[in-house]
Amino acid sequence: MEHNYIQEALAFYNITASEIELLRHNENLTYRVGNEYLLQIHEPVEGFSTDFFYEGVDRIEIYKAEIAFQAYLKKQGMQIREAIENCYGERITKLQDGTYVTTSKWLEGESLDKLELNDAVCYQIGEMLAHLHQKAKGFHTSPVKFYDKHHCDCTKRRIQALENHGLSAEYSAIMQRSCDCVGAVLENARDEFQMIHGDLSASNILQTPEGLVPIDFSFFGMGHPMYDLAVLFGNIGGSLVRRQQMAEGYRNAGGTIRYDVLDACFIMTLLDCLGIHFVQWSKQEWFAPRMQRWHEENLKPYVQGERIYADDFYLLHVQS
Repeated sequence: MEHNYIQEALAFYNITASEIELLRHNENLTYRVGNEYLLQIHEPVEGFSTDFFYEGVDRIEIYKAEIAFQAYLKKQGMQIREAIENCYGERITKLQDGTYVTTSKWLEGESLDKLELNDAVCYQIGEMLAHLHQKAKGFHTSPVKFYDKHHCDCTKRRIQALENHGLSAEYSAIMQRSCDCVGAVLENARDEFQMIHGDLSASNILQTPEGLVPIDFSFFGMGHPMYDLAVLFGNIGGSLVRRQQMAEGYRNAGGTIRYDVLDACFIMTLLDCLGIHFVQWSKQEWFAPRMQRWHEENLKPYVQGERIYADDFYLLHVQS
């Protein structure tokens, strides 16, 4: 089936390649095609559920908006992967079974998950994020995904549904309360919303000769800039020094940090990840103790009105 997807997709672009490499499979099947193209087949891996992210929006319209957003950033002078048209002049291809495909020019570089993240690189990540937010401010489109109170309500319904997949009533209750608390904060900060990346992990940032480049905008949308910083803190900022370096780079490049919204977004990213990955993660040995830590160190303090991050980005409730 995977082979058939590839051959059918490439036929739409008149691309022939002797070497096709699977790079990863999460929300998309992502391939390197020769040395010139990146092929994304929008077919998630089993157990990877993002339907609650897109409740009420048309996915193909989101794909179109994603391509338009990247084209806008490129016009603003950012180095960005550039989507190409198929033989029919379209940047989104629909396969016979209804699966969607997009193809981009290959962008040479090494993803940060394959490199050592020293202080200098973490500082540069913060700078890159500030520049991305500045360039993105002028872009508006509709329809688009919103990381707002409605998103929190969708996540809350996803959490309720996960009780049928083994999520305990205790954890479900505190996660739902967290959704309500986050939604209230985001509603009050809505006038600061702008277009954001939505998924800045080490694997979604390339180190190139021209500097760091954000890639894979599959989860882009309208939200508070702190959502992107919270994603970085969760995915890359495993140490206090890393978080401090990213924050310093972000601020020095013109970004503004709002601690109340950062805390809310950090909790939201945790809930989003659980919504997406719970069915997969809950089958693995590491998950039960990690879930207990998330409950004690993040969710429980947050719903009790306590801060998550100190002013120096120290995690206040982490247990030794």
